[in-house]
Amino acid sequence: MKRLISIVVAVFLLALLAIPTAAAEAPEYCVYDNAGLLDDIEYQTLEDYAQEISTQRQCAVYFVTVDDFRDYGEGDISNVARQFFLANDFGMGEEKDGVMLILSMEDRDRSLIVHGFGETALTDYGREYICEHFLDDFADDDWFHGVYDYLSYTDDLLSQAREGKIYDRYNWITGGVLWVWSLILGVVISLIVCTIQRAMMRKKVHEQTSALDYVQGDIHITRKRDVYSHTTEVRRKIEKKDSGSSGSHSHSSDGFSGTSGKF
Repeated sequence: MKRLISIVVAVFLLALLAIPTAAAEAPEYCVYDNAGLLDDIEYQTLEDYAQEISTQRQCAVYFVTVDDFRDYGEGDISNVARQFFLANDFGMGEEKDGVMLILSMEDRDRSLIVHGFGETALTDYGREYICEHFLDDFADDDWFHGVYDYLSYTDDLLSQAREGKIYDRYNWITGGVLWVWSLILGVVISLIVCTIQRAMMRKKVHEQTSALDYVQGDIHITRKRDVYSHTTEVRRKIEKKDSGSSGSHSHSSDGFSGTSGKF
């Protein structure tokens, strides 16, 4: 009897293990176009795409537009974005995994914030990588393609992160591979530096201060005089950095990270 009970319990436990973990439901809405930048077809296309990404990656992806972010909270746009995320109970699952891009039209401010798995998948460099692909569209007021690029590249980084690859400073980093490449890079750099220093020590360079020191052959000059002739000045134009492509990063104690700037 005891043996039969043990078998029944074992079968029951195996059945429980065979049941897949229920996936979190996608948000009811992912696109909140409060500033009215999108027409009906554009809105529905982007909403469907965001819903698909959220479901497949199990991380909610939002896009929000407002006339002025100051109407929705206190502080800069990064802080207001966090307040908007929390006030609307955004995110999926227990960790509230989510990514949200908000545009404020009054002064053309933008903020891309992440939480939970969104923060894991989209590092500071990952967020900058995404911004680089949509800012040019927003600069031309091409809202549909800008949002589509935001969703597309966010989907790419979330997908790679689910497979264990994170986009960071050294591009795709997979588990323990980073320290191996760092070690190899360090050894290569050390060898290069040592080789250069060794070559410089072997080569004795004597600086010649007079033009006559460079004259070869049997030449007799009765008078010699060093005369200053001219100075060559080389100027390089410094390009101004586009304010829309730069951004500031923020990290808060409540699990949010963000990248903010202009567009």
